[in-house]
Amino acid sequence: QGVAWFSKSNLLGTALPHHFNASMHACKMLTARWLPSLLALFHLAAAASSSTCSSELNGAKSPNLLQKHVTDALPQKEHGLSNAFDSTDAMPSFLLRPSLQSGQPEEVTFAISVKKWYGVDFAGGTFDVDVVITLQWFDARAARLLPANNTSTSLATDKARAQLWLPDIAFTTAAHNAYEKISSSVLIASNGTVTKVERAYVTLKQGYQTADFPFDSQDVSMMLASTTYMRDELELVPVTDDSMWGAKPEIFDNSVWDLVNSSMKAIIDDDNMLRKSRGVLTLRVRREHTTYMASIFIPSVMLLAMTWTSSWLPLGPPFAMPRIAMNAFGLLCQVSVSAMANGLVPATGKTSWLTSYLELCIELQFSVMLLSVMIISIEQIKDGTMDAGRLNNVITKTFPVTTAINILCLDAGGKHLSRCVAALTMVGYMAYLYLAEKPQKTG
Repeated sequence: QGVAWFSKSNLLGTALPHHFNASMHACKMLTARWLPSLLALFHLAAAASSSTCSSELNGAKSPNLLQKHVTDALPQKEHGLSNAFDSTDAMPSFLLRPSLQSGQPEEVTFAISVKKWYGVDFAGGTFDVDVVITLQWFDARAARLLPANNTSTSLATDKARAQLWLPDIAFTTAAHNAYEKISSSVLIASNGTVTKVERAYVTLKQGYQTADFPFDSQDVSMMLASTTYMRDELELVPVTDDSMWGAKPEIFDNSVWDLVNSSMKAIIDDDNMLRKSRGVLTLRVRREHTTYMASIFIPSVMLLAMTWTSSWLPLGPPFAMPRIAMNAFGLLCQVSVSAMANGLVPATGKTSWLTSYLELCIELQFSVMLLSVMIISIEQIKDGTMDAGRLNNVITKTFPVTTAINILCLDAGGKHLSRCVAALTMVGYMAYLYLAEKPQKTG
């Protein structure tokens, strides 16, 4: 009676401050629920103990009365929860894949359609897209979810996950925390066809080819796979309707990339125990290199010209400092442009054409600066003014030609050939100075 009075009274709830009312209400509920059972347990334990003692005295084997009374005394709901821990409940059959009994893999048709193209982070190794993923499979058990007299119905994916089997398809190359779902639904038809349509903004990881930057084309891939099932349980098949996949060229209108072509296929990827069926949409995109004309190519050519024009200055002490300053400023500015260009290329990639080009510009400018210092030094030697003037005239006339030859060699044969040609250019100037001085000494 005391317990019943305590559980029904409101004296404690009204006496305590307001913010303790919720806690006290919970305590009263627990007290009302468990105290009667606990008191009954103590009473039954005492009864079972006395029964056991009397049975032992009489030589009879005592049944486990305590276990029986405890089971009967516990509330029915808690008794059910206790049994749930003792035995594993089987997963509902409608959440298992449809062909599990037959042993055949599920055939899931897929399509990936790009709605918006947000561009490429070339240095970061990612690209951003707004995509629509369409998946379709057959599950006759799903028809039970249709309302009466309906041939189809749509469910939110979160609700559908608790009522029918889903293949758990996701992008396998998505960046960390870079998948933002916009909408997702599951369409169920009366014939058992299930179609899942999901739209999302996603950032995907991609390895890029850097050797031809900025005159490059890239393959960007969007890869799907089941996060749960291996290829012997689930097989991805591309959709046959070409209008459901790919990308339209007009979505690249405001981008520095142009769409060349697109392809979609399913591949088998076996890596030891990891055996997956994967679906891949690949877009071939080409970069518009004109973007870098104003930021890199024009400044680099202007700095080369600045170095060349330093040889136009007359020889003599008043022009020695301006000559060296123009060479030094041009060289330092070219180094700054090169550093900016290197920040556009992934650090893990191969040396790009642009990097090699700017390195060649730096080497040529440094060579001209050394030759300028040499010309000034020769001029200060007795009877060296004429030799210095001849070498300066040769540099003035040949530097644009040698520079063009070096750049053409870079474009045709690569970085090593252009460096060899640049070294030969420097050797050629030294040889001319030596050969021009030798006849004078002989005479």
